[in-house]
Amino acid sequence: MQSDERKQLLVEAHKINYRLRSTFFYRKLNEYNTYGFPETIQKLIPLSKEYDWSKYNEWGVTKEALEQIRKSDLSLIQVFAHPRLLREHPVLTAYYRNVAALSQKSVSYLSGVHTMIFENGEKKDLSETQAVELSKLFNEHISLIIESALEKPNNEHIKGLLFASTGAQIDGSWRNAIGDEAEKVVQKLLINEAIDLCKLTAFHLRDNHSSVEPFDKEIAEDQLDRIREFKGFNLKNQRSVLFSSEPDISLLDKDGSTIAVIEVKGGTDPAGALERYGAAKKSFEEAIRHNPGVITIFLASCITSEVEDRVKKDKTIKHYYNLTSILTREKEREDFLKHVFKKLLKC
Repeated sequence: MQSDERKQLLVEAHKINYRLRSTFFYRKLNEYNTYGFPETIQKLIPLSKEYDWSKYNEWGVTKEALEQIRKSDLSLIQVFAHPRLLREHPVLTAYYRNVAALSQKSVSYLSGVHTMIFENGEKKDLSETQAVELSKLFNEHISLIIESALEKPNNEHIKGLLFASTGAQIDGSWRNAIGDEAEKVVQKLLINEAIDLCKLTAFHLRDNHSSVEPFDKEIAEDQLDRIREFKGFNLKNQRSVLFSSEPDISLLDKDGSTIAVIEVKGGTDPAGALERYGAAKKSFEEAIRHNPGVITIFLASCITSEVEDRVKKDKTIKHYYNLTSILTREKEREDFLKHVFKKLLKC
């Protein structure tokens, strides 16, 4: 590959990277229920008088902050965390943490409570001690924000804090999610091709190891939107494709043997190109150890000249494609999909 072409592909890779980042942000805002929290709180406001705030000082709320909110159009539970409310609705831990502009990591460090398991619903019961500790921590930060940064706090201020804090958390998550997003893009390409070829019959669900969901052409778009719930799909010829890790994608024959494995590396930092190649090579070596005849396919967004030289000489890699070319150039994408499905549909 010529130097100029490589540079152009790297520019295109960064463009794709930022596009994926944008879609990642929107998806995460929904996953974190950031849009839904204000509505949930609004539904609880009619019950707000049932919460006793006489111990507000013990829960980290300052007198000045309390008075400012009482003078505003806001309900106290829109702003401050009440221990009872947190115990009744542990998932609201995420709401008050974000209003306090605190990360999950900082809350864990400052309070000793790991909020993720409550925020995502894995654990549904907060202890009295945990609820008090979290309320105190959140309210101390929220009180400081009200006293020093907000004049005449209103609903828009609270929403702003909620979204700003969530955005910072998502940005931190993105750094570890670039590869995962690239994998999902390739998975969608494979699923769409199977649909176009009228060969897809069912999806395997991640949460239930023995469950499958039949493919339904009428709701195909909705099913594709739920790609993270799927760990693979079946074809009419009784072969299947599995999504996992090491390798990222496996093509299976009728008897369960591996036809081919695909490693997807979406990182665009040239400094990490060699490391990503090394990780893919390790995965391929393991697949070959189990089945010497397996076909190995390497997809990478950033293939530097050094990595390309190594890949060309590497006997563990049968085929390699530039992921950016596949995503931006129709001919490259067609060649890749034709190659994969030639292996899958071969009788």
